[in-house]
Amino acid sequence: MAIISVEFAGDSRFKSQIRKHRIDIDLTPDLKGTDTGPMPPELVVLGLASCMGYYILFYCRRNNISAEGLKIEAEFEKAKNPDRISKINVRFHLPGITEQHKNGVIKAAEGCLVHQTFIHKPEINIALY
Repeated sequence: MAIISVEFAGDSRFKSQIRKHRIDIDLTPDLKGTDTGPMPPELVVLGLASCMGYYILFYCRRNNISAEGLKIEAEFEKAKNPDRISKINVRFHLPGITEQHKNGVIKAAEGCLVHQTFIHKPEINIALY
């Protein structure tokens, strides 16, 4: 399991490290941030959309379908009590898809690891060290 590290970087910013990649995380100005990076809920939805994209890509490759022009758009709604993402809408644009493969593409997206993680709530252990 890869370790993901996140460190406070001042103001409302955090710096994260995933393998050899760095991602800056921040809040928008309306939340007293400086908008130097995406917010955590945006990263969650980004993870879902990109994971679905890979599973669609794999489906296309298995079925000799061009993935050229594949585009994924996602948006989310928030709720309170408790604060959470309450709804995520994901839309795919895949110009080369035929009617016979549309259900397969949707099933591929639904099978992605991140989507399945939402469906089957993971055990989350939180500790202070």
